[in-house]
Formats: sequence, C-alpha cells, structure tokens
Amino acid sequence: MKKFLILIPLLIFADVNPFNAGNLNSSTPYGLTTDEKAILLNKKNINKLNNNIQNIQNDIAKIKLKLSNYNEIINDKLSAFPTVIDEIDSAMNDIVTLKKEYNQTQSQINNLKIEIDNLKTKINSMENNLTSIKESIEEIVKIQNQNFQTLKQSIFEIVKRLNKQKPLSLKEAFAIARKDFFNGNLNESKKYFSYTLSKNYMPATSAFYLGEIAYKEKHYKEALAYYKKSVDLYSKKTSFTSRLLYHSAKAFLYLNNKKAAKLSFEKLISDYPKSKYATLAKKDLAKLK
Repeated sequence: MKKFLILIPLLIFADVNPFNAGNLNSSTPYGLTTDEKAILLNKKNINKLNNNIQNIQNDIAKIKLKLSNYNEIINDKLSAFPTVIDEIDSAMNDIVTLKKEYNQTQSQINNLKIEIDNLKTKINSMENNLTSIKESIEEIVKIQNQNFQTLKQSIFEIVKRLNKQKPLSLKEAFAIARKDFFNGNLNESKKYFSYTLSKNYMPATSAFYLGEIAYKEKHYKEALAYYKKSVDLYSKKTSFTSRLLYHSAKAFLYLNNKKAAKLSFEKLISDYPKSKYATLAKKDLAKLK
C-alpha cells in the first residue's frame, strides 16, 4: 500500500517539466499566476483577431479582384456611353423635328379642312346661282321665242310685198340691205334683211342686222328675238358677236331685266376681254353692283 501511494505523484508529474512552469509560450502552459492567465487569454484573443484580420484581408483581396473586374466592365460600358448619349440626343432631335412636322401637317390639314368647307359653301352658292341663271335663261329664251314667233308674221308680209316687185338675187338683196342700213334707211334695210333671212341667205348675219335695226328703233324685245335667232343659227364667234352681246345686255337693261343684262355683260367680258364693247360692259356692270 505504501508503495502504491508513492507511485501516484510520480505518475502525475511524469510529463511535467518543473522548470517550465509559468511559460506563456508553451503549448500547454501551467503554473500561471493571475496576471499570466490574463496575458495568455489576451494572446489567444489577439491570435483570433489576427486570424480574423487575415480572413478579412483575404476577403478584401477577393473583393478588390471582383471590383477590378467590375471596373473593367464599367469602363467598357462607360466608353460606349458617349455614343449612347449622342444617339439619345440625335433621337431626341428627331422626335422634336417629327413633332414640328406633325404640328405643321396637322395645321395644314386643319387649313385644308377650312378651305374644303369654304369650297363647299362656294359650290353650294354657285349651284344656287347656276340654278337661278338657268331659270333666267330659260325664261329669256321663252320670251325671245315668243317674240320671234310674233315677228314671223311681219317678215312674211314683208317678203310677200318684195316678191311682187322686180325679182332680185339673194346676193343683191343682201347688198342693198347692208347699204340701206349704213345709210340710215332702216325701213328699207329691214325689208331686204327680212327677205334674205326668210330665204336662209346669210341667215345669222341677216338676223343680227334685223336685231340692230330693232335696237336702234328702241324695239328691245324685237331686237332680243333677232339676236337670239342669229346666235341659234350660228353659235360660233363672228365679227359682230361682241356687239350683239353688248346690245343684248343693254336691251335687257332697258327692259329692266338686270339679271339677264348682268349675264350678258359677263359673257361679253369673258369671251371678248380686249374688245371695245368689253370695256363698255365693265363700266355698265360696275353700275349694277
């Protein structure tokens, strides 16, 4: 028993160096004082902190590497950024230009709509005027036809008397009629022009001169009937058409038919703008407005 007890301390201190007590650098320090224990604890904490710092530094290095990569990507993006900005500016300018063009086009469309509305109004007005003019012309034609029917009997009587006289060629009769007209022998001229008209010799001209004779004698309805007959027989322009239109207009005025007079004046000015009768018509037309 005593031998066993003696062996216990030997076993306990078999791996302990009695001279290493208080050694803080030992992997398993022992025999430490309170201050040494505190120092040892601080050393352990410092070692942990150093490890943490190292880990943090490693993480920072990784982050720096990533940042470097990101910087390269960002720099690539930024290098293209001025081009993108230019493209955006160009696109914005295009948008501004398109807006201006759109506004101008819209304005033009609005103006065209107004013009179309105005044209529609004018067309409606013109259609109404044309209807009124057509009615007036139809009335004028009706009156003139009635007048000429009345004149036919007078012409018949004149021709009947001339037939009893010495026979004349139509050419001679026409020449005598013109000569008498320009010499102021209107009654004689009327006889011979009535004769040539009835025989269909120079009918449009004969009817015109008969109209002129009636106009000079202030038989305005009769004059209009002969003027219409002349135009019906030969509707193309002649040397006397401008005079015929002017005297037709004046005859209508004397008969107090201002609407028909206005139409005749306007027709004369339109078809014979350089004639002396157009100049006279413009003055007469101005008085009607």
